[in-house]
Amino acid sequence: MPQSGRLGTKAEETYRLAIEKREFDTPEDYDKALQALQLIERRTAFDAKAEELASDVEKRAAKIVQRIRNYDLDNTYGKSVDAKGLATGKRTQGEHFLGNVDLINRTELMKIAQKMPKGAHLHVHFNSCLPARFLIKQARDIDAMYIRSTLPLTSPENYTASRISFMVMTPHEATHVKGEEKETYVPLGDITDVDYISNRWMPYKQFQRQYNFVDENEERLSGTSGAETWLERKMLISEDEAHGCSQTGRGIWEKFNYRTQMMKGLFAYESAFKSYTKECIKDFVEDNIQYAEIRPNFMATNSLKSDDGTKTIGNEEIMKIIDKELHRTIQELRSQGKYFGGMKVIYCTPRSFDRDKIEMALDECIDLKKKYQKLLCGFDLVGHEEMGNELRHFVPEFLAFRRKCRDQKLDIPFIFHCGETLEVGGKVDGNLFDAILLNAKRIGHGYAVARHPILMEIFKEKKIAIESCPISNEVLGLTPNIAGHNLPVLLANDVPYHPYLMTSIK
Repeated sequence: MPQSGRLGTKAEETYRLAIEKREFDTPEDYDKALQALQLIERRTAFDAKAEELASDVEKRAAKIVQRIRNYDLDNTYGKSVDAKGLATGKRTQGEHFLGNVDLINRTELMKIAQKMPKGAHLHVHFNSCLPARFLIKQARDIDAMYIRSTLPLTSPENYTASRISFMVMTPHEATHVKGEEKETYVPLGDITDVDYISNRWMPYKQFQRQYNFVDENEERLSGTSGAETWLERKMLISEDEAHGCSQTGRGIWEKFNYRTQMMKGLFAYESAFKSYTKECIKDFVEDNIQYAEIRPNFMATNSLKSDDGTKTIGNEEIMKIIDKELHRTIQELRSQGKYFGGMKVIYCTPRSFDRDKIEMALDECIDLKKKYQKLLCGFDLVGHEEMGNELRHFVPEFLAFRRKCRDQKLDIPFIFHCGETLEVGGKVDGNLFDAILLNAKRIGHGYAVARHPILMEIFKEKKIAIESCPISNEVLGLTPNIAGHNLPVLLANDVPYHPYLMTSIK
């Protein structure tokens, strides 16, 4: 039904007559009814007010953008070769993001979009903000960096199937495994040796020196540059992996989790974390993002190491690093005549944790908020919803957290990942009910909201914003392509008349 106050009396009357008349005497009468019905549809569209109030300059700009889109369709997507004569194959704008990203980045529309100011980027998993190559190159000169593999890298099949991980540590840690009563010595391994024993550590510098591989295109990769090229490729999800005919939602999540685990050790030492924080802010500015809220993962196993591996840096010190790098980088940007409005941190911890760990995380979140009042802005649970705990599993802990916040006059809203599922009536989309009852400020993804009309109305009433992530949803199997995403359903139901956010992972 049309929203109250959105239609004039005459328009309302014409609309009613159009749908209530069951028979038409002439084609002309039918056409008038059709036009009335189409008019009412346009007037109730989510962008109707913007179009109605658009200035002449805005209308001209919209026409120019449409011409640019048509140009891109003909000259970028519609060409078999690019400007340099390299084959690209004719494609359409609606194909998979992973298959089209090379063309998207060449379009004139993308150049315009990059320059346009973006009010805020509010769904930012901190460890996936920058290209994988950034962290890989940071690691090349770290003496205390070690690498390991689940398989010896001695065949093309093993290169593909192996799972790689990194860690900064001391030589003693690399060669000793802690048991319940004592440590056991385990020698270092050589990943490139056929007799390599799974998951034994190898100095990363040694791996770089020894690296030598011929890929499927008969290209020889060797030394540091070859190793880095291979590792970067291994960290990226391909279109075939994401959308292969035998792929499932859980299957692609497993591949996604492996990539984040592979990235973890490259991210978890002091100099890399500092450099990453600084470059991430600069990357926001490059895309003209005015403000951002990042989601680092806070847990004991996610602590940082000093570059030599001898010291451990806890969560409070991590917040201190973010705070310091933020202020330094903003000052540097201002000296260059550039602007960045600011950045805050959403405390994230895995939804796979048990209740005791979640309680400790919530208490730590409060402690960090006291020390970094202006920096910490919310609490979230992250990880695959279908494999993790539902929000209601932690209701006692969440309610206690809310009481503690009230008693200490702290504002730490819940900003939950939830509804990232195709299930209806299961425990996963049930998280939407909990997000409402727990007074979440925003939710991440909320893909399932479109299947719950009552909840959708409550989201609007309570002004719970939705962070919609179409690219992420496509890659992780919730929609076959962005053209089939449910975002238009939310828009058509007036969700944007309240705070509404659209973002996506890079």
